[in-house]
Amino acid sequence: MFLDYEGKREDNLMYHPRLKGTHYEAGKHYASILYKNGFRFPEVAEEKLGYGKDCLPYLMKYCPLIAEEIKGFAEGCHSSFEEISSFLLSIGVLEEAGQCSIFASFNGSEVIIGRNYDMLFEFKKFTESSLVNLTEANLYVGHSDCFIGKVDGMNEHGLFVGITATPFHEVKPGLNFYFAVRWILENCKDVREAIQFLETFPSSTGNNYLIADKSGKMVVVEKSPEHWHVRYPKSHFIHCTNHFASQTISAEWNWSKSIERYDTLEERLMETKEQMNFKVAQSIMSETKGHVCLNLKKQRFGTLFSVLYNVNTLEIQRAEGQPNRASYISDNRLLDASKKVEYTK
Repeated sequence: MFLDYEGKREDNLMYHPRLKGTHYEAGKHYASILYKNGFRFPEVAEEKLGYGKDCLPYLMKYCPLIAEEIKGFAEGCHSSFEEISSFLLSIGVLEEAGQCSIFASFNGSEVIIGRNYDMLFEFKKFTESSLVNLTEANLYVGHSDCFIGKVDGMNEHGLFVGITATPFHEVKPGLNFYFAVRWILENCKDVREAIQFLETFPSSTGNNYLIADKSGKMVVVEKSPEHWHVRYPKSHFIHCTNHFASQTISAEWNWSKSIERYDTLEERLMETKEQMNFKVAQSIMSETKGHVCLNLKKQRFGTLFSVLYNVNTLEIQRAEGQPNRASYISDNRLLDASKKVEYTK
């Protein structure tokens, strides 16, 4: 597939990079391909550069390998480490973040995940689904609309993590969701390890982190610069949209139908317990009446892609577009790659 970062893609689908080697090598190789195809890193505003500089100590302490990847990416696209790291670190703080809907449901034997990623329609051309196989990290598939960072994914151990944006009030240096999701996918094997990491993670943004593993454990970690709460399931499922369910949401923040989507997910999930499978999950994530499949035409904002995961079998299905229109297609990259890893051990 040819990706043109100037704005056109031949098939209007997501880009599917496969990253391997060290973090530095992967970053440099990926950026070199983008640069060859016309990508030029944009100028970064002084405000972002200043904020990024304040965040660098946290990046080097908590995510040194990802910092190496950024250095490689900077070399590959003929930019600077300061510009690229500052751009990434400011997203969700000084840059807009996506909204989204996520659920995890245990059907008695397997955990099924449904995840819709909502953002400005113009970001569709940047969406990607990556198979990441780095030398000092877990193998995983992750999704994003921005190079290097990830907004959700599942690793070889059957651990899923995905984020939704939430309100926060205190702007302070730290690390955003891109780095938290990457660290969890690359270093954790289960929900317990992910919670332990997030508890001390210096978050600069407000997010729900829905985390589930193949043992059937599932939680939503509510995390912002001023808030920390772990929410456990009261039934066979757990879900989140764009508010902290443990707090009262303001009407102003509900512009993306967060409450409506949350209530719709709860209603549908209560109806489907033992019956939960990919077909049922597709139906739920394609729901337009309750705005789970979001389409806010006035704001030009809505669901860019939808992903389903089975954390027990490592199966993935993805609709690369609004799921009420785009077909879900199986993605066996993680399953096939994990089998190769097992074979070579």
